[in-house]
Amino acid sequence: MNKVLLLNFNGTIVDTKDLAINIYNKIADKQGYKTVSKDQVAEFRSLSIRERCKLLDVPIYKMPLVGISIKRQYQKYIPDLGPIPSIKEALSDLKQKGYKLAFTTSNKQSETNQFLINNSLDIFTYEHYSFNPFTKSRDIASFLKKNNLFKENVIYIGDELRDIEAAKKNGLFCIAVSWGYDSKELLQKGNADYVVDQPEDIIEILSRA
Repeated sequence: MNKVLLLNFNGTIVDTKDLAINIYNKIADKQGYKTVSKDQVAEFRSLSIRERCKLLDVPIYKMPLVGISIKRQYQKYIPDLGPIPSIKEALSDLKQKGYKLAFTTSNKQSETNQFLINNSLDIFTYEHYSFNPFTKSRDIASFLKKNNLFKENVIYIGDELRDIEAAKKNGLFCIAVSWGYDSKELLQKGNADYVVDQPEDIIEILSRA
């Protein structure tokens, strides 16, 4: 069968980084946590989730709740966001080459579908929705099982270290992208098969696979 490209949605297809930080800062003001300034963004991209929690005085056990709250609050903005520059062209090219496209996300289905329609990106064969943004490994396993796919036929593309770790735990070939939430230096710790800097790099890598 044709290979399936499974992409993490936020950060890989759409840039929600600034939106997530703005909403986190509003939550931090209410909860008494430290906020993130624009000058700190680059530094935070190179830190693990545990290190970020420590600097922000957020108890690590509360981070899943904070993450869910952030996701819940920015759903209404998703349809009006734009895709990562040149990601649409890259995905369209890969689909023409015979790859099946898929994504996994904890966004709401209605808002996600509207984003895809608004940006002429409704080109995916598979979609996988979950509630919790911190269940990456289970989400990938569930995606494979639900769609009767073998790990050998799926390539995972994500922008966070935890994406890469979850993909590797499920035995997937994995490409990390450096334009999302985590820095290139942090992503390299996850032992991805490749780390790329722009969508066109994905096409080049897969042309050699």
